[in-house]
Amino acid sequence: MELYNLKCKRFLNGYKGDEEMTTKGTKRFIWGFLIVWVMLMTIFTFNDLNLSKALYNEHESRFGWFFEVYGEHPAFLVLFAAGSILFSTVRNERLIKKIMVRLVSGLFILLSGFGIITITLTRGYGLDGDHVMINSLIITVLFATLCQWLLNRITVQTLRQYNRAAWAAIVIVFAEILLVNVLKIFWGRMRFRNMEGDYSLFTSWFLPQGIQENGVTTEAYKSFPSGHSANGWTMMLWMMFMPFANKWRNIMLVCAVVWGISTSTSRVIMGDHFATDVLFGAFITITCMLLFCKLFKVDLYPNSQPNATALLKDKNAPYFR
Repeated sequence: MELYNLKCKRFLNGYKGDEEMTTKGTKRFIWGFLIVWVMLMTIFTFNDLNLSKALYNEHESRFGWFFEVYGEHPAFLVLFAAGSILFSTVRNERLIKKIMVRLVSGLFILLSGFGIITITLTRGYGLDGDHVMINSLIITVLFATLCQWLLNRITVQTLRQYNRAAWAAIVIVFAEILLVNVLKIFWGRMRFRNMEGDYSLFTSWFLPQGIQENGVTTEAYKSFPSGHSANGWTMMLWMMFMPFANKWRNIMLVCAVVWGISTSTSRVIMGDHFATDVLFGAFITITCMLLFCKLFKVDLYPNSQPNATALLKDKNAPYFR
């Protein structure tokens, strides 16, 4: 009865409380991000080369090495989590729908899990060969099976609260990866470490050089924007899978910012990117997140008042029923 009265009261008030809280939290996030980004982009535009000269330490930086190996993992983990949720959610659905959703989500699970393990083994441990791919696939299947066993212990009703977030996360990750890799080819900016001391090859980020010779296959001219940075900042998407209470999402936001900054800084240290490259990579991911969260109607900062979880079940209902 108490929950019913609360719903009626909020309905009569036009859900103003929810809208004000969500709008205020989202606007504060957007304005804060834009102000900081514009300030840093302005500063680094005039100090790109000097900053890279000062920070470059490719062969001795353990910090740079760590984030070169693990910095992109958040994007693959998001895909794995989203795919796992969608795969488990349709367990009681009609056969045709179950097959379709599980084919799509299963593909995301395998690709992301395979990517995480392969990158770790090749970049982190210097392994290569067919055995790496075979072992990566086996480990992925075993871990995915374990995750499904654990998710089956959670009710479908609970998992469905995150369906919109799962679909949004998948689209966001693929959008930022596509944008970054297309821009890399057409921008043609040389990486700092490939200049080998010849700084006459340096170009500002706002002067695209076009497709260079072998620009599609060679990595030397793919400095702008940073893929590591874009993938690292996808840790912000983890906010969508946190409990609805805003304090947990704020904690996740802080962790994501720390990880994003660390990954971005490491790319400058390793000479793979300039500061403006990593800033633009972050811009792509965060912009995609805001746009697609709006499109999929996923709130980054939902109402955290009592019974908010129950009230949000309708608002964050499954995108594909």
